[in-house]
Amino acid sequence: MTRPQPPDIAIVIPARNEAARIADCLTALAGQVSERVRVILVVNNTTDGTAGLARKVASRNGINLSVLECTLAAHEGVGTARRMGCDHALRTIPDLRSLLTTDADCIVAPDWIARNLAHLDEADVVCGRIEPMASETEILVRIDAQLGVLEATYRRLVQDFFARYVPGHAEIAGTHGEAAGASLALTREAYVMAGGFAAVKCGEDRRIVRALRLAGARVLHSDDVTVQASCRLTGRAPGGMSHALKERTDTRDYLIDDSLPPADWLIRKAGCGCLGPWPLLVPARLRLNVRDLPRHIEILETFRNSERVLPAARTPAASLSKCHVIGAAPERRTAIIPAVPSPQPSARSTLKGA
Repeated sequence: MTRPQPPDIAIVIPARNEAARIADCLTALAGQVSERVRVILVVNNTTDGTAGLARKVASRNGINLSVLECTLAAHEGVGTARRMGCDHALRTIPDLRSLLTTDADCIVAPDWIARNLAHLDEADVVCGRIEPMASETEILVRIDAQLGVLEATYRRLVQDFFARYVPGHAEIAGTHGEAAGASLALTREAYVMAGGFAAVKCGEDRRIVRALRLAGARVLHSDDVTVQASCRLTGRAPGGMSHALKERTDTRDYLIDDSLPPADWLIRKAGCGCLGPWPLLVPARLRLNVRDLPRHIEILETFRNSERVLPAARTPAASLSKCHVIGAAPERRTAIIPAVPSPQPSARSTLKGA
């Protein structure tokens, strides 16, 4: 008789008033969980029955679910909830090897767990690709497509700059470059080394990736690990995807993602070795409006074509100066908004033994 294998994988999901979406979130996991997987749902500040519904869905689908119910203080938020879930996993799963996390308004791809685990054989952190939920993309029609192209173009240029000139970032060229809590996977060792998710209202996802990259961890931005996120305009975390969508549908000159700095500032900081790891946290006073981007696009394109010499990107990221790594101010990031959802990946491409 084969003995059951003890769990060694935890999936942590923060949730606040998600009764309308938690069933879809958990059902997407149901077909891929095994006895090795424990799902930890951190239900905070909730009045709509999320916890009870989650327990019913888990029981019906054979999901090993732990529900933590709590009330967070005003200064706490999704970072606190994510940390609580991971801390619970560390305490209660003796054989824990891998920590995965997503959000309660997300639907993971059918091969999300398998692909994350396969990549964790070679990397310490796996940042998945976030796409808009296919059934809700009509909201994206309200976004000015030309402004979206400007931001996407500038993002590619900034990432290319990091890959070429910033130590430890050669691997981000041509990737999505995201570091979102909607799809993160970490080894237990990497999570502990980083000190865990920061107990903050938002921005804990990018913060832990920055810390790990600075510590020399292997960070992978994987295009074949995908999650569909809600396109709702009223979200749960300030500065998240819903905030970004609302700004882009309501205004004609919004602030772009706060990982994208002014071009001249970027070049200057890289030249003196004072540029922190990707993804950056741009100081509030330096945030760019989308209609300012043509000038900054021109600056980076000109710099790239000039073949200027800066430090080699293959130098370890741990050699970066720590003077501009994490600002003291709370993060109010803007999530990346893809233009359209892409098809779910085939399970064949990179999985071992497939």
